[in-house]
Amino acid sequence: MKKEESVTIGFREIQKGIKTGKVKKVVVAKNCPKDLVSKLGNVTIEVFEGDQNQLATKLGKPFPVAMAGLKDMYAELK
Repeated sequence: MKKEESVTIGFREIQKGIKTGKVKKVVVAKNCPKDLVSKLGNVTIEVFEGDQNQLATKLGKPFPVAMAGLKDMYAELK
């Protein structure tokens, strides 16, 4: 599985992934709005120690990323 296939970016896309069971964990930047984090629901949340720009750099994106949904890489192998 490629890195691009295992990471979901964007609040709405992450919510869809949580509902369908594709997103198992969400990484949020330390300066991510708290109201967005509270709307995620029942999913494991990890706080990234950097801000949105640093999270974007870590993911190789040229724009700020407030949160990233991580998919279980074994889910498609079942």
